[in-house]
Amino acid sequence: AARGNAGADGPKPVKLWVGGQVSELGESWDETIQNFEKDTGIPVAIQLFGFESYYDRLVTSLAGGSGADVAFADLGGWIPTFAAKGWLEELDDFLDNWDGSAQIWDNLWDTVRYEGKRYGLPWYTDDRLLLYNKQMFREAGLNADAPPATWPELLAAAQALTANGRYGYGLSGTQTEHTTLGFIVFLYGNGAQLLSDDYSRAAFNTAQGLEVLKMYQKLQAYSPNPVSYHEDDYRNLMAQNRVAMAIGGPWSFPLIEKANPAIVGQYGVAMHPYGKAPASVLGGWGLVVPKASDNQQNAQKLMEYLTSKATWLYFLEKNGGPMPTRRDAAAESLRLQNDPKWKTVLDAYPTAVPRPPIPEYPQVSLEIQKMVQSVLLGEKTPEAAIRDAEQAVNRILE
Repeated sequence: AARGNAGADGPKPVKLWVGGQVSELGESWDETIQNFEKDTGIPVAIQLFGFESYYDRLVTSLAGGSGADVAFADLGGWIPTFAAKGWLEELDDFLDNWDGSAQIWDNLWDTVRYEGKRYGLPWYTDDRLLLYNKQMFREAGLNADAPPATWPELLAAAQALTANGRYGYGLSGTQTEHTTLGFIVFLYGNGAQLLSDDYSRAAFNTAQGLEVLKMYQKLQAYSPNPVSYHEDDYRNLMAQNRVAMAIGGPWSFPLIEKANPAIVGQYGVAMHPYGKAPASVLGGWGLVVPKASDNQQNAQKLMEYLTSKATWLYFLEKNGGPMPTRRDAAAESLRLQNDPKWKTVLDAYPTAVPRPPIPEYPQVSLEIQKMVQSVLLGEKTPEAAIRDAEQAVNRILE
């Protein structure tokens, strides 16, 4: 979707590209942009992109030197990758002089750095947890207030919840970032890690990593076609009472309630079941300024406005999410403070690991996706798949 106000005689419009899950909050974006235009006199032309198409569209525009003045970029390696190619404006001077920088969660800055410099402003963040349908739990004779905490409990609950066209667990196995994020949750929850501490080698080909792929094989029996569905699909299937459990997070709350208002109060969130210890993965999106933009001063004004405490408190009050990158907004939002789901989200945040902030991460992620898919499709054994993926990742990092 594209819309905006572009007056012929006024300032040049700031072109804003919004991708990812929050692009679905169209009404909130309309109101936010209208308020910015009213307050500043600067017009904005906003485009909203679905998750599936956004990465390719953004890369094409950045490589071609056209497109947005401000764009969303996934905090999972996109920003270092784009900065390494010379596509982004370095933002240290802007961020050093913006009073909002001190409010950004400290562990987010590494996600926007390349060679020590910052090329993005983290806008929203999240951690991934277990989203579950309480009504389906009750109908299956399970305790809706006691979701599974361990892998054996997860398997038992998934089996009990799978019947009559309903499924117990939504396993992400598409060739998208959703699959890598899910794998990381399982991997770190089983005491392993994706790469070595210096990001120079693959680290997932261990006994614990192999156990993750074998767990996937077991969960596959209780999931709809996982090579075709991912967590965004499962969120909507959960709203329809067709999938009982899936990986989700704070961005899911407004979207699942939008899909089915009757589910309010009938779903919950918990730490994702683990093999060895609780774990999560850090997610979110940041704002970047393409180097080719010829409207950078107004682009920075829009970034300040979108990341202001007032804008965030509006988003939280209206939507109940997602999770702000600003500590003060999270602390002052009554909607967050009064919702027990958000207590779980905030309690889990210290267990969330970041994706490797290296330019090679998107290539590494693709190899993880291909590994998982090959196992779910029966093309490779877990042992062969994890060995081949390790070799491919090491070639990329070398």
